[in-house]
Amino acid sequence: MILGRVIGQVWAARRDARLERAKLLVVKPHAIYEPAFGTRHLVATDDVDAGVGDDVIVCLGAPARASAGGNDMPVDAAVLGVVDRIELSPDAMTAAGAAPGIKRALVGLGGAVR
Repeated sequence: MILGRVIGQVWAARRDARLERAKLLVVKPHAIYEPAFGTRHLVATDDVDAGVGDDVIVCLGAPARASAGGNDMPVDAAVLGVVDRIELSPDAMTAAGAAPGIKRALVGLGGAVR
């Protein structure tokens, strides 16, 4: 899942019949994912009535298809919820392992694992 902001909506006169009633939103991932996320925006289906300017939680891949109705849905991103508030700790954001590319050791049954 990722956090992002809805920056627009997509209208398509012709689309896959399975998406006939789907609302499509353009979501920009928050800067905390840069540069690892690798894209500047996503197109996500929306079943929670999000709107432009809303911060949202987006799921990707199989969970997105499941939320859209099943594994055969032509969906790769779906809005899962509208965020009321985001609180980030600047100290935690700069700590090792706080972002993509975890740097801290993970402790397993046989000791530290990298």
